[in-house]
Amino acid sequence: MIAPFPDSAAADSRPLREVVGEFFALGGALADVTTGDFEFEARPQQQQMADAVAAALADERHLIVEAGTGVGKSLAYLVPLLLHAQQQGIRVLVSTHTIALQEQLLGKDLPMLHERLGFEFRAVLVKGRMNYLCLRRLARARSHQRELFSDGVAEELERIRSWADKTDDGSLQEWRHEPSAEAWGAVCAEHGNCLGAKCPERKRCFLLRARAKMQDAHLLVANHHLLFSDLALRQDGAAFLPDVGAVVLDEAHMVEDTASEHLGLRLSTYGFEHWLRRLFVPESGKGLLGYLRAGAAARVATELWPAVADLFHEVPRLVGLGPHDGQKVVAQPLQLVTNVPELMHQLSTELEILGEDLVGQDEDSRAELRSLRGQGIALSKMLEAFLDQSMPDHVYWLEREGRRRQPVLYSAPIEVAPILRNVLFGTLRTVILTSATLAVAGRLDYCRDRLGAPAETELLCLGSPFDHARQMRLYVATNAPDPKEKDAYAEAVAKGVLQWSLKTKGRAFALFTSAELLQRTAEALREPLADAGLELLAQGGKLGRRAMLETFRKNEGYVLFGLDSFWMGVDVRGDALSNVILTRLPFAVPDHPVVAARLQRIKERGGDPFREYSLPEAVLKFRQGFGRLIRSQTDQGIVVVLDSRLLTKWYGRVFKRSLPECPVETFEL
Repeated sequence: MIAPFPDSAAADSRPLREVVGEFFALGGALADVTTGDFEFEARPQQQQMADAVAAALADERHLIVEAGTGVGKSLAYLVPLLLHAQQQGIRVLVSTHTIALQEQLLGKDLPMLHERLGFEFRAVLVKGRMNYLCLRRLARARSHQRELFSDGVAEELERIRSWADKTDDGSLQEWRHEPSAEAWGAVCAEHGNCLGAKCPERKRCFLLRARAKMQDAHLLVANHHLLFSDLALRQDGAAFLPDVGAVVLDEAHMVEDTASEHLGLRLSTYGFEHWLRRLFVPESGKGLLGYLRAGAAARVATELWPAVADLFHEVPRLVGLGPHDGQKVVAQPLQLVTNVPELMHQLSTELEILGEDLVGQDEDSRAELRSLRGQGIALSKMLEAFLDQSMPDHVYWLEREGRRRQPVLYSAPIEVAPILRNVLFGTLRTVILTSATLAVAGRLDYCRDRLGAPAETELLCLGSPFDHARQMRLYVATNAPDPKEKDAYAEAVAKGVLQWSLKTKGRAFALFTSAELLQRTAEALREPLADAGLELLAQGGKLGRRAMLETFRKNEGYVLFGLDSFWMGVDVRGDALSNVILTRLPFAVPDHPVVAARLQRIKERGGDPFREYSLPEAVLKFRQGFGRLIRSQTDQGIVVVLDSRLLTKWYGRVFKRSLPECPVETFEL
């Protein structure tokens, strides 16, 4: 049930579009507001978007709107969304992909609207339950740390206890240096590990406080991961988020990938071992079963350790995934001889019996057992689903990850559109998708169809108010070799990156689609750049992504080499970034299991996989990279493309039609 809008002034009964229009008009309530780095002005694109959002909310329709950089899209959806919530007495939700946008909404936009909208509203940042500290579990973990944990955890528990006395929020996000997964896993608010009204810490419970704020909020701000986790829960009849009347998904270019991730499977050795370590470690006798002296259950857990290790050794062998391979599709159910499912079932039974024996005696341990048994059942179901390939319309694969190159079992839906059509668009009155990059050659049909939005969904494509023709220039290489000629292309990329980095005295992003090419170029150019007084910051080196950006912003002497995460969601304004070098057109690697499966599906339908998937996906990513340059009305600079296919291939026209109007020049490497 949707909670009413509490404690608000009388709602304006005029049509929503009329009220919204007044806010964005010249001389309206927002007239003297500063948003971001520039003063508010009546931008036609922002007014159009706000009107479209208001119309979609009033008529209970779905909307997809592309709003170019500088439109001010957050205000364009927040104002009608909050006014609609007040008029209708409903709760609404905004979902983002990045923390940076959440910080902008909660730290800048919403405080300003508190002053301007003329009525009180409460906005709450929503985080998953495991982000919150459980004070009861913390007290228990500290009391029994010798029996439960390996050496080193005790010190972390004391650090958490000291923090618990000071924190108001009690969430993991407050930590600058987060506790280890083992320590936090022992004290966080887990599903199924709650004593409810019997909890001695109920009055101080951080999760209950957070949930009370959610129930009392007019606007929830969440991220895509939490939203799709909640949608997955709702398929099983459960939920974490309260009901809402309308949803805006900002940064919607990430929706398909996020939905695919949360509607699929992921199983790793680490996941099993983390679970088993909490139950019982044979070598040390540590863990819950050791503490409870549960011999029968401990014996089953002891057998599970080597059985799980054998399973994760045997699956790669059966599939043919070598120690140096990246990934391999699992084309059919595996004929694997393993006793892991049987042992998981035995252990589940033992944990259930053990929990029943503890009724009225040790409710803390019983809650831990209940939670761990639930986690084990979930792991067991996922493993069986992977081995039997019982999830329809999924692709299954194996991938090596991390420094130890551990195998991870994956599945993902080949298409999220049919699922989202039901669980997202089919259950909510109004879903609004927005981003600066959703259109291909000015059309939003591709986005609508990929995400399963109904055919009648309103589509609106708005340009940027920035003057790209004045603020930037595009340079395209005429003589770069075909990227298939790896050595020749790598040499050309190194020449091009050096040439243009020197011209702008650094202040350059070089964006790559291949870690191998990035490292190769970095090795070739580190010394030449240093000789010119420039410092290279290469992703995958000593500095993390955030530290790289902080360093880059300091002065003009840096050249940054980045992969996927630098193509999107990075905002560097002013003179620090004056040059974006796109090393190649960003076509997805066609042998990634999910990409390959999607291409095959289109082919089976008689379609053209390149035109219908590979090209539009590459165009959208290209636009993301291109958009790193101009982030404000005063930014200026150049974008350099080191891929001649933009000029020589027919599809180059599609890329160019998808860009804002700006001067284009060619050059030779």
